[in-house]
Amino acid sequence: MNAYAQEQKKLGRYQRPVNNRLMSVREWLDFEEVVPDEARSMLLIGLLFLGVCSVNLIGILLGKFMARSPEVGVRRALGASRRSVFLQHLLECEMVASIGGIVGLGLCFGSLRLIEKLFEMDFRLTLDPLMMLTGLGLALVAGLIAGIYPAWRICRVPPALHLKTQ
Repeated sequence: MNAYAQEQKKLGRYQRPVNNRLMSVREWLDFEEVVPDEARSMLLIGLLFLGVCSVNLIGILLGKFMARSPEVGVRRALGASRRSVFLQHLLECEMVASIGGIVGLGLCFGSLRLIEKLFEMDFRLTLDPLMMLTGLGLALVAGLIAGIYPAWRICRVPPALHLKTQ
């Protein structure tokens, strides 16, 4: 780019000193202030909302798993390892998270159609495949993080405690 600008200056096209600046796309977006500060604020609010939902999910899963502790105690007494109990409950958390991610994507598509109708847009709002995969991946990561502690707690239940009451 500098060689081109110097060549054009020699040919007399540019009278002023050469002032070339080549920016990456991200730098250009920041320079032109394409992404407003409100979008960053909304991202932060969304991540905080995800954190609150994850903490709530931890409480729900912990209550659900601990209610099944007599069943887990019997399974453990019959030979199930802590690892298999842990993985079973973690898989259950991931199933709930994947269903939640799919429902969330459905709500997102519905919201986009509603926005198009409300604002009578000339173009169509869409989600690209990378964004959809990111949303599903984020749901799975949130489910994994929310499910580790309840699954760990249920696999630590001593089997003898529940065999006495059965």
